Amino acid sequence: MSDDYQHKKVVKNTTEAPGPAANFLLISAGSIFTSMLIAGFIVGYMLDQIFDTTPIFFLSCAVLGFIGGIQKVHALTKRLDQVPPKKDEETNND
Repeated sequence: MSDDYQHKKVVKNTTEAPGPAANFLLISAGSIFTSMLIAGFIVGYMLDQIFDTTPIFFLSCAVLGFIGGIQKVHALTKRLDQVPPKKDEETNND
């Protein structure tokens, strides 16, 4: 093997704006968060019914659903930070 050959990671350019599909996902961020929370409540309720426990699973799965919803929304909105400023904004700052 030659010295020219090296394994390099391909780094995606993070300054490019998100596409139109990302905008539709960002619109639905509230419903994604709500559905994760409700799914946590439902799973916790079902586990409490199966194991005949007090609301231990209900509350713990609700907290996990809340955390999962926050993570999903954060992953979606993190793409907004990658949008570079427009050229009009750069020239009007005089």
